[in-house]
This record gives sequence, structure tokens and C-alpha cells, in this order.
Amino acid sequence: MTLYDIIRLNGLEPSEFRFLRHGYKEFNPLQAFQDDPDLFLAYQSFMAKRKFGDAKYIASFAPYHRTQGIFLGVWAIKNEVSKAKAPAEKRKLIKHFGWSEQGSYYELEIVDAFKDISERLIIEWGGSTVAWMQKKDKEVMAILPPAHVQEFHSYEQTLLSRKDLVKLVENPTGNATWYNALRAVNGIYCINDSSSGKIYVGSAYGKNGIWGRWADYVTTGHGGNKMLVERLRNEPVSLESFQYSILEILPGSSTPNDAVNKEILWKKKLGSRVHGYNDN
Repeated sequence: MTLYDIIRLNGLEPSEFRFLRHGYKEFNPLQAFQDDPDLFLAYQSFMAKRKFGDAKYIASFAPYHRTQGIFLGVWAIKNEVSKAKAPAEKRKLIKHFGWSEQGSYYELEIVDAFKDISERLIIEWGGSTVAWMQKKDKEVMAILPPAHVQEFHSYEQTLLSRKDLVKLVENPTGNATWYNALRAVNGIYCINDSSSGKIYVGSAYGKNGIWGRWADYVTTGHGGNKMLVERLRNEPVSLESFQYSILEILPGSSTPNDAVNKEILWKKKLGSRVHGYNDN
């Protein structure tokens, strides 16, 4: 199956498309698409004059693995005007990119027919990744399960947003590599509240390992930890700023007492009792 096939299945003509694979030069496109959709839309709405030629649609991708791209969505090109005539709120959003006042603003409208494969469709962009806009057909490499988070790579690289942790726990079948890896081990973990800069250090040594402990955080938000309970009571929105990482994996022979001692050591190393959310 190819990208052209998917476009035709939705009743559109591939020749009317331009394909964009946004890079990392100015921002993280996937993160912006997920967390700041207004900025993402503004980013791809300002281009050089006639950049899209006679295209009626754009299909956008973010970098995935090596030369692959992960599909974000399809937008219909409704109109092209000079950048100076763009809505003020759109121009304000892209000021920090320092772009020239020359060029065009494209009024884009999301095409709902493709929403169900957003962040699921993986294509092979090809070796010419520098050519970020193309018309050439692309091979479909995979269509990921719903609510899929990028594949598990290693414990030391694990850094999950609150949103992604919820996806994992609520969809273990679609995230089997994460489920199998996290439930197989006990360890010491860290919760970073990026909105305050404070951290919490904890240990997982019960049933289903780290997966079981983190699943509890999905359910409660605080896992029963006193200072996290207080933090979320005072500022519930801070929960969306929590990030989850693994500090150390414990040997299979470790006892609960070993885990507690390791947890205490990491609290001392990171100062989470004095400057964080640990109170013991």
C-alpha cells in the first residue's frame, strides 16, 4: 500500500497534494502538533509565495525513525494572501521564528476524513530528507494501533509525558513493547513537575513492576504521595506537566528493602527531600 492509495480511498486525487515532512530546525513538529496546535498550524501556514503551486491539499508529517515520517494530518488550501494580510493572531504566533515579512499566508482547513490515522500512519520518506516538500508517492510502512506511543527503546531513554503515560496504561495491547518492558522490572523512578521544577523520587517493587506503579499514577495522579496530593489539590493543572523517567533498574534478586535503600540514596543524590516532593 502507498500514500496515493490512502488518498484515493478517501475520494481525493494525489496529484492535488503536496507532502511536507517538517524538520527540527525551528521546533519539534510532533510535540507542537500535540501540545500547541495553533502554533503548528501557523507554522505551516506561512510559506514563500506560490510555494504549494497548484495543490489543493497538503499532507504533513513529522520525522519518525531514520528517513521515515509519521503522519499528522491533511489540510485543504482555502486561500493564499500576502503575509501582511494574515490574521494578526497568526502573525504573532510565528514572531519568535524571526521570519521575513515577505511571502504568503495560506488559509488551511483540516480534512476530517484522515483524522483516524493521525499519529498512526508511518511512511518511508526516502533518502532525500532534505527535500522537505515533495509530490512523489510514498510507501506505507505501518499503521500503528490507536493511542500508540513510539516504540520502547531502553530504560535509560524513558521520558514520558503525562499524556503519553495515560495512552500507555489505557492501551497496553497497542503499546506492547512498553507494557512488556515496564512490567518486567522493578526500579527507582522520578516524577518531574516541569511547571515548578520540583521532582519526586519513588521505587517500584510490587506486582507488575514499574508498569503497576505508574498505572496507579494514571488512576490517581499522585499515587498516594502526601506532597503530590497537596500539589494537585492546590494546582490541579500541574498534573499535565508531570514527566516520568527511570533512574535505575533493580536486579531481579533485589528485595523490597533493597529497593527502599536505593530510593533513599537517589533522594540524597537529587536533593528531592529539600527541593522536591519527598517528605521522608
